[in-house]
Order: sequence, then structure tokens, then C-alpha cells
Amino acid sequence: QTCSFDTELSMSSQATGFVVDAERGIILTNRHVVCSGPFWGYCIFDNHEECDVRPIYRDPVHDFGFLKFDPKAIKYMKLTELKLNPKAAKVGVEIRVVGNDAGEKLSILSGVISRLDRNAPDYGDGYSDFNTNYIQAAAAASGGSSGSPVVNIDGEAVALQAGGRADGAATDYFLPLDRPLRALECIRRGEPVTRGTIQTQWMIKPFDECRRLGLTPEWESTVRKAAPNETGMLVAEIVLPEGPADGKLREGDVLLKVNGELLTQFVRLDDILDSNVGKKVKLLVQRGGQDVEVECEVGDLHAITPDRFVTVAGGTFHDLSYQQARLYAIAVKGVYVCEAAGSFKLENTLSGWIIDSVDKRPTRNLQEFIDVMKTIPGLFPVFSFWFST
Repeated sequence: QTCSFDTELSMSSQATGFVVDAERGIILTNRHVVCSGPFWGYCIFDNHEECDVRPIYRDPVHDFGFLKFDPKAIKYMKLTELKLNPKAAKVGVEIRVVGNDAGEKLSILSGVISRLDRNAPDYGDGYSDFNTNYIQAAAAASGGSSGSPVVNIDGEAVALQAGGRADGAATDYFLPLDRPLRALECIRRGEPVTRGTIQTQWMIKPFDECRRLGLTPEWESTVRKAAPNETGMLVAEIVLPEGPADGKLREGDVLLKVNGELLTQFVRLDDILDSNVGKKVKLLVQRGGQDVEVECEVGDLHAITPDRFVTVAGGTFHDLSYQQARLYAIAVKGVYVCEAAGSFKLENTLSGWIIDSVDKRPTRNLQEFIDVMKTIPGLFPVFSFWFST
């Protein structure tokens, strides 16, 4: 990441990726590898041929993204691609994590999938995935394995390595491939990867916790019969102010149905939201033992994901992201100081400020901030940068 942006400062690192389309030159890796901001990078293949890569898609929320390279630049090695098979990820499946573990050229770690219903790991104040289940296995991967393919005995990628425990425990966390596969298919067809949101963070809660939140025995029986392998349900964890669900959903609501369909999995919830951007969806939830039906308009997740920034007198600014707003349960609006430097050095922090107004004029978004700054003598020039998402 060539400059500070969103949750990360400028940095250099190494990781892993794997070819998912040899003809087009597309590599799948993690979002935290592709970075949320401006990126420059190169890849080294197993035979030590090198070529530049550029981002062609980074998911706004989930920890995956795609890099593109020129297949013609690889002259001495036959390019092959790994098939994505998310349905093959099952408890008890023996897997191999193939990647650049600990900075080594190639490591192959073994493990067995133990869980499919883990909530996404929380990495603190930086980037964290959410609104998806994660796959858990004992593989003991370390830095450099991010973006590694999780391969089954048939040589298919069944998951994407994303994180793990840092306290010595042999526990790895993998992202399911349902959403990466859909995004890849959209890219191959030349279509936009639509992403919908109602600005609500959901968590998987086991049935015993759902009962404490008011889930009735009748609904629990209905859900268990319809989905006998499920061990929990989706519960609203954070509802952002001024979002589509504000005043309609509440923290602790247990999700029952979406558009009349009984729903217990993140994958299906993503399917519905991504295919209904700009439209309304009906949600049936249980709140304290009572059925409550609400209607929410699905927003565009890409629209609340910043893709440009400006620098003024040493400071760097962009629109507040959904990721940052979720961390502090605030509305997705305002101008975020992603690097407080130069004339904008604020106390002893490098980032984390929101600019509400400048010269007593409101700055509700980046464009208003630019317009105000242009009227203040001595602050020229204002550099504005855009980059591909």
C-alpha cells in the first residue's frame, strides 16, 4: 500500500495468491493483501519468473480481492489454474494450505476442517471481515500464508486462508469461496460485482443464546427441522445510525426470514442483498419473543466504500468508510483523516479523526471538503487521486 488509506498506514509486505484464470491472468488473494487503498506489487511464480500485478477487484467487506497480471510475461512455465469449489468444504475434510508461510518460498501445511460456522475473527481496530461465516482448521500457518489456497485431495481450492491465532495455538481461519466464485464469474462476463447492504452487522449465535434473546420454542423447532445441520441463527449485532435499517432493526433481533424465505446462513443473505441493490427487502425477526416484520431498502455497498483521497498541506483525507463506521457504530458520513501530518498534525495520533467542518463550513463528504479548502488562501495546491476498485 503506497500511502495511508482507511484502516492501514502505508506499508510493504509479502503474502500468497493463486491463479484462478490462467487465460485472463487473474490471481485470487486476500483483501488485506490487495489493500483498501493505492497498491503497487509484483508476483514471483514458483520458477522465479516475475511480473507486475494490479488490482481489478477488492471486496468492500469480505477478505478477498483479485490481482491481474499479463500471462504473456510468463514464458518458461505453463500456467494452470485452481478450480474453486466452495461446496467441498466440510467438517472432517483433510486439507493442505499451500503458500509462502513465514516468508519461505513454498510451504505445504496439513490440517483437517473442524468448523464451518465460526464468526469472522476480530483483529482489533484495523481491518476485520464481518457478515460472513469462517471455516476453522488446525494448520498453524503464520505470516506470509495470507491468500493461500486451501486445497482438498482432488486438487480443488475449497477455501481461502485469511488469518489465524497468534498465541501459539494451531488454529487457522479460512474464508469460504462462495462470494469469491460469484465475483470471479462476474469479472469473466465483464459485469459489475454488485454488493448490497442494509448497514447492519450480523453474528452467528448458537440456539441457546438465541433463546435468551427471546427465540420461541416454536420458531426454534421450525428452524431445526428445516435446517437440521445448523447450530445457530443470525442475530443483529450493530445497526448503524442513519442507515437503511436504522429505527427498524435493533441489536439483539434474531433473523427468521428474508423475503419470506427462512434464512440461517450468511451466504444466502449475501445472495439476496447483492441481487436487490436499490430495491426493498422484507425481514422477519424475533424481538423479545415477538415477531416483527420490517422493510428496508438495500443500499450499494460500493457507494459507501471510499475509492479516492486528497492531500492538503501534508494531511490525507477521504470519505469515512463503512468499515470504520462499523467499528464505532456511527453513521457512514463525514471526512476521515487517514494520515494526520503536516499542517494537520493533530495531537499525537496519525489517524482517526473526522472533519465535521472547516472555517465554520460543514464538510459532509470529501467533495465539500475540497470545495471549502479551495477557498482558503495558502493551502494550494490540493491534489486529488483516484484509483481502481
